[in-house]
Formats: sequence, structure tokens, C-alpha cells
Amino acid sequence: MRRTFTAALVATALLTLPVHFAWAQDIDSSPRNTAMELRFGFYSPDIDSEFSGDTKPFQDSFGEDSAWMLGAEVDYQFFQAFGSLGAFGLVGYGQITGNGITEDGERSSDETSMIYFPFTAGLVYRFDVLAVRYGVPLVLSLKGGVDYWVWKIENGNEDTSTFKAESGEKDGMGGTYGLYGAVGLHLLLDFFEPHAAAIFDNDLGVNNSYLFVEWSAHWLNDFDSSSSFDLSDGGLVFGLAFEM
Repeated sequence: MRRTFTAALVATALLTLPVHFAWAQDIDSSPRNTAMELRFGFYSPDIDSEFSGDTKPFQDSFGEDSAWMLGAEVDYQFFQAFGSLGAFGLVGYGQITGNGITEDGERSSDETSMIYFPFTAGLVYRFDVLAVRYGVPLVLSLKGGVDYWVWKIENGNEDTSTFKAESGEKDGMGGTYGLYGAVGLHLLLDFFEPHAAAIFDNDLGVNNSYLFVEWSAHWLNDFDSSSSFDLSDGGLVFGLAFEM
């Protein structure tokens, strides 16, 4: 009985294996040299770490909430052998809304918002060997690059807020440089519906489609400048990606 069961398992594996290998060979049916990602996540800057004691201006205004962030990324793959290596550019938009703080340090009923426009550029490596060669629908990605985030603080009238600094009154807007790193896991959707994926490829030139989750880290403090807000943070990003 045991030999019969083992033989059945081996036969099933042998029958299934060509299907997976055939699918793995077909996922490159059109050339791949670009990729696009649509991204969504949450973000909470580390501004309060710059202040000592109980002084927490960001938390006082926005509480424990996080900003929602939307983004779009485009990659150009210039190397494809053992995985793919490419250059990427990412732009985004984020916002968080809270309440202003009065001169007495009390929370005001007036609304205030902090708005972010992130710009990121760097290199991305995708380990897609298991998917391309063996039909395993998982792709690991590694990213590294530089950040430049434009930020702005608005009052309830959508005017730029001002704040007091040692050098005098300043507008609540600026830009901050930093570094970026991320590791992601992509689920290749073509594996589950290869026929639809082939039509998508033939009609629109979309070779592969993915759902992904990514851990992204931003070290945003103008490289440890004491005169800049610390906008550093790390968190999960979710999205949909396409290779073309």
C-alpha cells in the first residue's frame, strides 16, 4: 500500500512538473526592460526625537496618527541574467491632518496639515530566478538610493504656516535629503492564470503582474544636520507591479 501511494505521488509530481516548467519558460514571452509600481502605505516622521523631555510638537498636533502615502515608481532594467538589475525613480504624495498648537502650548481647534512630496532615485535588484527557471511565483527585490522630500505645513485656510526659530520666524516648508533602502516580496500573478497573463502580454505588452509587500526605510535628516527636521521612518508598503 505504501509503495502504491509513493508511486502515485511520484507520478503526480512528474505529470505536474512539465506544466510548471512550461509556464516558467513562457513567462518571458515578450522582452522585459521596464517595470512600474503603484504603491500605498503609511508614514510617521521622527520629528519628535529631536526634542528633549516631554516636548513632542508632532504628536501634540497629529496624535498617534500616520500620514497616508501614495506613490508611483518606474524602473529601467539594464541587466538581466541571474535576476535583473535596474535604475528606478519614485514620486509620491502624502498628507496628515491634525490640530494646531497655541502659544500657550494648548491644542487648538484650528486644523493643520503636513504634506509630503517624496522623490527617490536609486538601484533595484530583483531575484526572479526561481520564477523564470522553476515556476516558483515569488520574486525578492532589494532597493537602495537617495531621497529628497519636499514638505509643507498648512493651516486651516490652506496657507503655509509659520513657526518661531532661533533665527526668527520661518515658513513651514522646505526640503530634506536622505537615504532610502527597501526589501520586498512580489507574488507573480501570472502563475495563477497563465492564459489571461498571455492575453495581457499580447494585447498590452505587460509581461508579468505582481502583488507585493515591501519594507521601506527612509533616513531623512539632511545627513544628520542639526538645522533640519528629522523625517526618518520605516514601514510596510503594499502595491501592484507590472513588468513590460
